Amino acid sequence: MTRSAVLLALLLTLLLPGCGSSKPAGRLPTYAVTGAVTYKGQPVAGADITFFNEAANKSSFGRTNDKGEYKLMTYAPGDGALEGKHIVTIAKVEVVESKPVAAVDSPDYAPPGLNQSTDPVKPKSLIPAKYAKQTSSGLLAVVNATGANVYDFELTD
Repeated sequence: MTRSAVLLALLLTLLLPGCGSSKPAGRLPTYAVTGAVTYKGQPVAGADITFFNEAANKSSFGRTNDKGEYKLMTYAPGDGALEGKHIVTIAKVEVVESKPVAAVDSPDYAPPGLNQSTDPVKPKSLIPAKYAKQTSSGLLAVVNATGANVYDFELTD
């Protein structure tokens, strides 16, 4: 082999593994999905939104920004959702921060169980809790392979 043939063979060996589909095996096609969530006319920031495709038994997720806007992901950020009918759930709960435990030698130390509840604090829903469950949300969306998939949700009591 000539020197140029060896270089060409080496170059092709290095480049060919990068050719082909960038979609990993086993992934179904996804389509961009965006929208906004409002409650009582105001944007809902920090809400978790889920699109569940029952036929494929696959979910897509997103979280709303300060304007109530979201973008869904299934496999990677912003890749969207699978084509077809989806049951939509939306949840926003109050984040309950736990009280720091005082050091044993601190005057603020209280032994566990002494005048303290051992029950965990349950998160409080900041929007009607019915929207967080597939069985009661009443929200549906159909994702299409063509066209815009923009779904805005105005939540009510």
